[in-house]
Amino acid sequence: MLVSALSTPSSPAWDRKGKHRALDVRDDGHGGPDGIVIPLQLLHDSAYESVYVAPVLLGPGRTQFLLQVDTGSSDLWLASTSCSTSSCNAVGGHKYDSSQSLPTGQTTTLNYAEGQVDGPIVWDAVQFGGYSIDHQALIAASNVNDEPLNANFNGVLGLALPLNSVVAQKIPPTTSDAPDGASLSANLFGITPRTAAPPARFLSLALERPGSDKVASALGIGRHPASVVPDPSKIQYAAVVPEAAGSLFWQANVRAITVYVDNQPRPVGLPFSNTGTNGQPSVILDSGVPLIIASPRSRMAYTARWASAPPRTATPMNLSITLDTRGETPLHPLDLTYYPPNDPSSETCIGAIQTPDHIGITLTQADMILGVPFLRNAYTVLAYDAPAQNGSFPQNTGAASRIQPRLGILPLTDPATAAQEFYQ
Repeated sequence: MLVSALSTPSSPAWDRKGKHRALDVRDDGHGGPDGIVIPLQLLHDSAYESVYVAPVLLGPGRTQFLLQVDTGSSDLWLASTSCSTSSCNAVGGHKYDSSQSLPTGQTTTLNYAEGQVDGPIVWDAVQFGGYSIDHQALIAASNVNDEPLNANFNGVLGLALPLNSVVAQKIPPTTSDAPDGASLSANLFGITPRTAAPPARFLSLALERPGSDKVASALGIGRHPASVVPDPSKIQYAAVVPEAAGSLFWQANVRAITVYVDNQPRPVGLPFSNTGTNGQPSVILDSGVPLIIASPRSRMAYTARWASAPPRTATPMNLSITLDTRGETPLHPLDLTYYPPNDPSSETCIGAIQTPDHIGITLTQADMILGVPFLRNAYTVLAYDAPAQNGSFPQNTGAASRIQPRLGILPLTDPATAAQEFYQ
């Protein structure tokens, strides 16, 4: 769910209804200097809903909440007991009670591409993946609008870069151990003593495709899932695209978009853009968005006509996206179309590539948002340091170390296999 600390336009929410699968309890790693891989849970899946959640423990009683993993925003919030909007009431009795938290005296508002949240900022104990933070700044939301929460999902865990944090704009982070407004990821890598902190400053995501058991949904903290990444040197990294204020998002330049027709590549022409480097268009990787959102200027939007017109049994849409100096990332055709949510027997599909005006949002920070349909096809590494050539990272030396954001991509989809699966 794209939100910027500098520019936060609001717009309507996507409707989310659907099924969810049981949370896989198998962890990889033990936390601390070993790092850990946390299993994620997919709550919904359709053209307008794909919510991946992680368990987070809050307060002295370590109450567990499932929060959406969102790489498009940087703040942590939960629907609190003081919220009575329809979105909050959907949570039922599983609201966050901030009565034992430490007030900061500050309030703030988050304007997402799909809703709005406001409330007081408080400090509370947070445990995530076995890592403990005594005073994490979070929003105890007293108003939540156009956010389709339910008993299994009652907040957001923002994992965009710390500079994008709205909370940190209100309560600037410090280098001391005193409570401040630092984001969860910044506090996570700054845990003291160092022997209790993650071994390296990176997070990672692998998102499952419904109906497939090839890749399990997981979030890595200083550790790669061995089943997905047998060789870390195969992950391709590049520096993120900064904005004028610095690095806010996990943003990359688009070097090529290619549509394959009868196994023949047909490049999509790319326009000049001010959002990327040297006139290149750019994309933001956002796990909180269930679609690929493409500005009409990006010309990728034209491919949406192909994706939405033919019946599901027609020729699959074979598409790849090339970011910066990396190789192509092929997209599975099953990720580019959905059945209409109210008519699963329909012969016409909904394209997963949509323009901002079609879904009622504003897109200014980039030319495209690569949401869940892209992220299911790539293991994604959100790194705070530059890796070595063999894919290893320098030892974590703490939150005070300068951030050198690097975005890593490991393609997971084989086009030939994907084509076979499309017809099954």
